[in-house]
Amino acid sequence: MKIKSVEILNIKGISSFKTECNLTPNKINIFVAPNGFGKTSLSKAFGYLSNSKINLAENDTHNNDRALIPQIKIEVEETTGISILSADNTNNDIKGRFNVSVINSQLKPSGTNQRYMGRSINKHFIDIEPTILLNTIPTKEKLDYKITNIRRDFGNNGKVLVNIENFLYTRNLLNRIISEVGIGKIKSSPFRNKVKTFVDEINKQSGIANIINNWIEQNVGNFLNQYSEIKNLVEIIHSYRFENNDTLGKSFLFAWQIVYLFNKKTEAQIRKICNSGNYEYFLEDTNNFLSDCNTTRFEIKAREEKGKLVVHYPKAHEISNGQRDILNFLALLLKFRANLRENTNQILIIDEVFDYLDDANLTAFQYFITNLVDEAKDKNINLFPILLTHLDPNFFNHFCFNEKKLQIHYLKEHDVKNTQNLHKLIYQRENPSIKDNLDTYFFHFHPDNTINIENDFYNLGLPKEWGKVKKFHKKIFREVEEYLDDKPYDPLAICFALRKVIEMKVYNQITDNKQKNQFLDTHKTKEKLNYAYSIGIDIPETYYLLGLIYNTSLHLKQGQDITKSLAMKLDNLTIKNMVKEIYSYIL
Repeated sequence: MKIKSVEILNIKGISSFKTECNLTPNKINIFVAPNGFGKTSLSKAFGYLSNSKINLAENDTHNNDRALIPQIKIEVEETTGISILSADNTNNDIKGRFNVSVINSQLKPSGTNQRYMGRSINKHFIDIEPTILLNTIPTKEKLDYKITNIRRDFGNNGKVLVNIENFLYTRNLLNRIISEVGIGKIKSSPFRNKVKTFVDEINKQSGIANIINNWIEQNVGNFLNQYSEIKNLVEIIHSYRFENNDTLGKSFLFAWQIVYLFNKKTEAQIRKICNSGNYEYFLEDTNNFLSDCNTTRFEIKAREEKGKLVVHYPKAHEISNGQRDILNFLALLLKFRANLRENTNQILIIDEVFDYLDDANLTAFQYFITNLVDEAKDKNINLFPILLTHLDPNFFNHFCFNEKKLQIHYLKEHDVKNTQNLHKLIYQRENPSIKDNLDTYFFHFHPDNTINIENDFYNLGLPKEWGKVKKFHKKIFREVEEYLDDKPYDPLAICFALRKVIEMKVYNQITDNKQKNQFLDTHKTKEKLNYAYSIGIDIPETYYLLGLIYNTSLHLKQGQDITKSLAMKLDNLTIKNMVKEIYSYIL
């Protein structure tokens, strides 16, 4: 399964939006867009997909116009073909195919009003919305276990049975028995009758418990080899190596007690018992997890409250923003995990929760997401985690995800030209035949603009005319004009040109020839600026700030494309004005 595209109409700040994303399940999908693009509106839209239809809150209507019909479409590709699922204000086809969850900030403004000496005093503060992990708590149910009754009903040799009450609710034991053997199978007459044949043989034996247990150990293997479904049940129990139940014979006696107990309950009752045990482990795991991750001075744990399982937080001003964000994320992630079901399709939207975390918490965030993806794979779940951010991973390098498990998608469409030839030039940067000339005359400023390596360019499949550095300059500076005139432009050309112009301006301020040569010999634009500053040259702060553009790595692997990453920065109006200021006297 793949999600090929997403389309949203008339929800919050979005009037019409469509993105061709080609999302692959169980990969980390990062959606990048600048502030103000509409990422929050996108997450709001997805939040409505857990309902039977899109019934927008007043604040989420587009332009406050209720007449505009909200709609979401998801194009899905499967082995059977391509289909389009949709949701609007009357129905929701998407819910039938995907479970959709959204993790976002839970901050909310709060306030109190107090009267003091006849005056009204308002106090305002920020609260963190409590996280409801479970809307309903399973009733506490147990199997009816009385060893005396069980031994009596076993027969003459019930003395061989040991008390297993302390082991019945071992983590995942009942889950495995139910999923791998089945309640219906265990309660069926054929299954019970087959088990009974061996129990009848046990009851024919005479002697003390040890003698009978020895007989069971000697004969149970042959019996189990005749009935694979009974053997399966016994082997599940045997894999736990319970105390005093660590042999195959004792595991059979344990299994008999399971069969006995299951047949005293209906299937619905057994499932309730299993759910009750799962809940107890979930509560324990949740609180251990929150405790391990809690770096605040406050106790933060899940508590039962009015039939729900809820996590409350300190006031936002009582803990740091980083502590608040990571705890909020983890609690919501636990909520999502609690509702994961095998063989399902899941979409998880994470809306900028992680953008302001420090390095340690950001690493922790990535660890939890990676584990979630691995867990989804194990459960045969098609999980589409979508991280919304304004921070471009290709520039900030703040993510450490395995590149093979990562998909970066830029939401905003940019009016740019094909940069294929400039990318080819960068791919050839390390080619020994042109490396030195490229580094000196093409990737950085040099006063000698007579260099001509047209033949080398031609032999490498590059535009031959660019081999004359003058013509190359003409190409990149023409693109700057297009960029500043709001026409389609080549983002890579702006990067090249910006390096050259900044370096040229600084070079022209240096009067000493030896220092000029040292400037030219210094590698990297930033280091050139630092050198010039060290010899007394005044460097405008803008030159350093535009490192956001010119420091973009021009050492790329074959096939690596940075067009959209660069365009997202260059389309920022402040950056465009800074570029215009630098180029003003040469264009």
